[in-house]
Amino acid sequence: MSGTLRQAIRVVADDDEPAVVRDFTGWPDGRIDRSVFEQAPEPRGWFAEHRLLAGRGHLVVGVGGSSKTRLLYHLAIASVIGSLPWAWTIAKTGSAALFLTEDVATDVHHALHLHGAALPPADRALLLERLRVFPLAGRHARLLELAGAALRETAVLGWLLQQLDALPPPVAFVGLDPALGLSEGDELNPAHARRFGELVDRIGIESGACCVATAHAAKAIHSADELGSHSARGSGAITDAVRGEFTLRNMTADEGRRFGISDVAERKRYVQLAATKGNHLPPEAFAPVWLARGIGGALAEARLETARASTIGGREMRALDILRESAPPGGGGIALKFWRDKCIAAGVIVADSPAAQEKAMTRVRESLVAAGLVASAGARGAWQAT
Repeated sequence: MSGTLRQAIRVVADDDEPAVVRDFTGWPDGRIDRSVFEQAPEPRGWFAEHRLLAGRGHLVVGVGGSSKTRLLYHLAIASVIGSLPWAWTIAKTGSAALFLTEDVATDVHHALHLHGAALPPADRALLLERLRVFPLAGRHARLLELAGAALRETAVLGWLLQQLDALPPPVAFVGLDPALGLSEGDELNPAHARRFGELVDRIGIESGACCVATAHAAKAIHSADELGSHSARGSGAITDAVRGEFTLRNMTADEGRRFGISDVAERKRYVQLAATKGNHLPPEAFAPVWLARGIGGALAEARLETARASTIGGREMRALDILRESAPPGGGGIALKFWRDKCIAAGVIVADSPAAQEKAMTRVRESLVAAGLVASAGARGAWQAT
């Protein structure tokens, strides 16, 4: 680099602070060692095998009441005792800490009493030694505060890191709940959202723990036929800054019919947990898992089976044949209107008025969905045979 160019570069600590010279001692020099070609790399470090990385930051997204905080309790307890109530393998155990900005001590008591009732004495003793839960409701617990238009770290972050340092090593899991209670940043501001996501990842890197923060989701995920990444409300930059994102959502009415669940209260027991971003996840890790909320909200893997109607009439079977015949080459779904028009032309739907035709087609579709013979094709309003 020429001297003129070097002099032209200013190293700035923050947008609203004067230029300062920073100490880059310990930063990588960029050199590639011969061993990267001659030796196999160390296996990737997992907290939950092929789901959550050890020593990195992740995000759990969901609307209010979707069991985000409860999921953090389960993960923290699993990091101590080594198992979850659903089929994820815990690869790293140790100590855990939860920082809960919306809970008071009574909330923690209720949650831990519920979980402890299902555990043997040896596991409860391990939790007493290795689990710390910090109820922070009513306290100013921001890790990042506004300084002009930028965000800066607060003394609370130093306090949090001290609590992690005091845990019996190794620290396996850190839960932060929720993002909105831990940063003064504007969730619509990409720079603010990314700054918080980077901090979550940094806590994971510095502590060696799997660090998971929760964030509120946009209400649109309720009606999504298939979940995608960047489900957090506001700027998607928060998802870009972490290594993985999981989304929790309630069971929809259509899904309830598919599983033969007609009672609304029963349907509200179920939530779906799905990986929506994972830089190092294998494809099978993106298959969602259904969880059932029990007494007090504790989660367990749900055993759901597609309901198959005992009697599917000839009209429904003819409509199903039309759907299969109309499917595009290579698979995929067709629009409901196109399917309905085909059924009308074939005499499967014989109602006179457009409104009556729509109602008749809805009954046909719902019967086939309840029987597990038809499902959403991903795009809203498109359907395919299963």
